[in-house]
Amino acid sequence: MATESPSVRTRVSSTAASVFDRREGSVLVGLIAIFLVGVYIDASRFLLLDNMARILRSAATTAIIGYGVALLMVTAEFDLSVGSMYGVSAGMGAILIGGNAFGFDPLFAVLVVLAFSVVFGITQGLVVTKLELPSLIVTIGTLTLLRGVHRILLGGTTASAGNVGLLKWLGGPIIIADLPFMSGPILYQIPFLHAETKTFGQFSILIVWIFVLLGVFHYVLHYTRFGLHARATGDNIDSVETTGIDPEIVKLGCFALCSLTAAFAGLAFLGRFGSVSSGSGNGLALVVIAAVVLGGTKLTGGEGSMVGVLFGSLVLATANNVLALAGLNVSGWQGVITGGFIIAAIGLDAILKGFSYDLLVSWYAEPLRNLLASPREFFRTRAEQKTTDDTFGFLMLTIGVAAVATNFVAGVLGNPAVASAIGLDVGQFKLFLLGGWPETVAQVYVFLMVLTLLAAAAVEVTTQVFDSPGDYEDTLASVCYGMAPAPLFAIPIVLLGYDIFFVASPVVSSLVASVPVLLLIGWVTYAGVRETHDLPRERALAAIGAVFLAWIAAAGVVALGLSTA
Repeated sequence: MATESPSVRTRVSSTAASVFDRREGSVLVGLIAIFLVGVYIDASRFLLLDNMARILRSAATTAIIGYGVALLMVTAEFDLSVGSMYGVSAGMGAILIGGNAFGFDPLFAVLVVLAFSVVFGITQGLVVTKLELPSLIVTIGTLTLLRGVHRILLGGTTASAGNVGLLKWLGGPIIIADLPFMSGPILYQIPFLHAETKTFGQFSILIVWIFVLLGVFHYVLHYTRFGLHARATGDNIDSVETTGIDPEIVKLGCFALCSLTAAFAGLAFLGRFGSVSSGSGNGLALVVIAAVVLGGTKLTGGEGSMVGVLFGSLVLATANNVLALAGLNVSGWQGVITGGFIIAAIGLDAILKGFSYDLLVSWYAEPLRNLLASPREFFRTRAEQKTTDDTFGFLMLTIGVAAVATNFVAGVLGNPAVASAIGLDVGQFKLFLLGGWPETVAQVYVFLMVLTLLAAAAVEVTTQVFDSPGDYEDTLASVCYGMAPAPLFAIPIVLLGYDIFFVASPVVSSLVASVPVLLLIGWVTYAGVRETHDLPRERALAAIGAVFLAWIAAAGVVALGLSTA
């Protein structure tokens, strides 16, 4: 019997679903999005080969340590001391090679440091497995211990290795002119971006080590008995013992490899700079864990991805590079972005579990389509079928769309050609905080969340007074789905940000432009309150009146604060 081959659309949808079912696919999409932001900000600088090499070099330390951390996390254990081991290893190498009391050969120094890291890792593993202590707590202690050792070794200053010798092969530069079949640096010119020829003369050998160690650890995790035992240990430690696998031995090996990669990265750092300070490695562990979890390694163990570790490291490195291009590298935004990625990484298993195009449709597109068709019908027939995940998912996506719309409109009106064509005289965009898209996103988020919380409080109190049959979940559904028109706030927000006014002042004009949006939100919320709480028209209107009173009171408090500032 002949079978009908699947359509192109079916094959594309199936491929997309398989990509998004893997965490690496989701992180890759995020990496591409950040890459496009960099192109948008300054393509001529961002797309330089030197800048691409800089991103890879920045990701190298995180990725190399991350391979070991991921292998350990597959067994459901943690090591927060890797940042301290990174610093101690670099400090030990500097002292052993360049110290007045030692002056050892760099090869011998490297072997000593790597041997120390393995012994230390095994010792940590013994404390965790034999004393049955939480690895999180144990490695917080060893983090502090190693940090103290590092400061003692360096005396609180900086140590230099002098002639690093062999260490250049761990972290030094590769000169392209010295490579086989190369007679000089690479010459290139990107059409429409560069008016002159650019040169690419060298890159860090760390970039080579990223991919070499990626291949090694990927092979270990997926194609060796040790990797199989590590995954089995993390997946179910209680049942794995019945198969003849000793989970304690597996964990000891993973602790040793985790410390070994941190020491390797520390020696590479020394090979690159030739010296090390007492602050080297501070905060590195959290960044590594963020990259590892972003890349698909489960916090609960049993599953990991070395390719995902590389992607997660590149996401963090590219984000920081883009911030530098945007002039935000010294404004604290690097810490904000990195911290945000860490928070996202910790919750990513829950947020992105089973993420797919269908989930995006069910969370946002389908409810929005039904709300536009008939709010009352939506709340009457569909709202009760939605879980709190659906409700909050819709709210977060609505706020995200509003933030994107605001930045888009601000970008269009801020373009000199557009502003001149429509006769506007716009300056620098500013809401409460002066800045670009990150500040705008943060302020839009706070603004819409405050509106939502005030509305939820007002509806809940009012419906309690009316002794409504509905509960707080009905209130949340009414208010969260009621925020569907929120992206329309992009217009009044941009008016305020650019000091554009058509009535009295920019603030008044922005408030006037906000009235239709607020009325739309009130109308949708009214439909939700009436249907989910089963209230008559008069009481549902009273609940919405309470919402507007709460908003007016909040606006009055803000206006009073601004007037006295």
